[in-house]
Amino acid sequence: MSGKQAFGIAQKIFRRHADAASQGELGRRVAPPLQSNHATYGYIINPENDTRLDEVVLTPFQAPHTYTGEDLVEISCHGGPVVTKEILSLLLSNGARLARPGEFTQRAFLCGRIDLTQAEAVLDIIQAKTSRQSRRALSALGGSLGERINAGRANLLAVLTRVVAGLDFPEEIGDAPEPEIEKVVGASLNELDELASTASTGRYLREGLKLAIVGRPNAGKSSLLNQLLKFERAIVTEIPGTTRDSLEELLDINGIPVVLVDTAGIRPTEDTVEKIGIERSKKAIAECDVVLFVLDSLEGWAAPEEEIAELLNGKPFISVVNKIDLLSKHHLEKRFGTFGDNCFSRVMVSAKSGANINELTEAIERFVFQDTTAAESPSLNARQTDLCLKAVAALRLVIQTLHGNYPQDCLATDLKSAIDALSEISGESVSEEVIAQVFATFCIGK
Repeated sequence: MSGKQAFGIAQKIFRRHADAASQGELGRRVAPPLQSNHATYGYIINPENDTRLDEVVLTPFQAPHTYTGEDLVEISCHGGPVVTKEILSLLLSNGARLARPGEFTQRAFLCGRIDLTQAEAVLDIIQAKTSRQSRRALSALGGSLGERINAGRANLLAVLTRVVAGLDFPEEIGDAPEPEIEKVVGASLNELDELASTASTGRYLREGLKLAIVGRPNAGKSSLLNQLLKFERAIVTEIPGTTRDSLEELLDINGIPVVLVDTAGIRPTEDTVEKIGIERSKKAIAECDVVLFVLDSLEGWAAPEEEIAELLNGKPFISVVNKIDLLSKHHLEKRFGTFGDNCFSRVMVSAKSGANINELTEAIERFVFQDTTAAESPSLNARQTDLCLKAVAALRLVIQTLHGNYPQDCLATDLKSAIDALSEISGESVSEEVIAQVFATFCIGK
């Protein structure tokens, strides 16, 4: 419970074990005041009929040193659904109400205990699918992202203050030194560009990297799926065209949530069902983030590979040369030359034996983190990215103004636009509508 009445409600329904000589005395004894930051063993009782509901540990925390910044009470009860429901009903009947989605974190933000980037990090921790995603969110919860945003905002605000002062008092102060303005703005641009580059990584970690496995029939796509999953998910035979439909599986690759899509082999066919599967393969290529282009080392590069290469149409892919256990390295290099610019990496594996599968997972990891300098640092979400790019655009206009030798009053508007965007990222200045949207995405009261 959080709020001004939290202690009072807890006082009505809790009795310390030391004060409970018998069940009949539970409702008649006057409970002593709750002591902040001390866990107390006792009972939850219904004050109307002096009935015990559960044996619990109650811990009160006095404002402002709490999660929400308000008085807060934690009740640790037995975890059964019946007793939990009874205690919750008792709290509600004595003046509490159910928290709205994200309300505890929203109250912490409104009380100034955390900024908006930290509040959004709480949601990322709750929804984390892998330990790596959780660690990055925990870094943001610690304030590292907000500190970077606020530091840049403070530097730009100092520049804007100097520019405005020069405009208001031209004779006493005069124009701000343009080299100094450009130095601060340039540093802020570099910082924001680096932050913006984390957007795709953040999306992959939050939503999952969608990865389609494509190739000619019998290239080993299903075997590769099974090898990555470490269990027999797809049927594998030597008959081409065994896979007729796309199979999706979620797995953790080096801390990255990945949605693996095994597709039907792409080749000319008159089989109606196989044609449908091939059309779904083409759709999977269009909708995925990156393709695993599986090549059969026994067949080399031929018409099916040419067709698939055309379908990729600029889509980033990792070429996976399969069945290396059946050919020498010399023959492999002879059969497969270089690929286009959209080939991120080339890995030679044996999907059957598992040889070099670790090299493939490392290539996938490099693709996810290719634009970031620190794999464990926080990454921007969609809302933060939009505002970051807005600030970048405004600062580039400032640089253009400086190089164009325009009057300094032209600088103020763009500097303010950049500062306002950064203020909205951290929540320093944000509308109630945005706040409502941020916390509406929480699925629980936390």
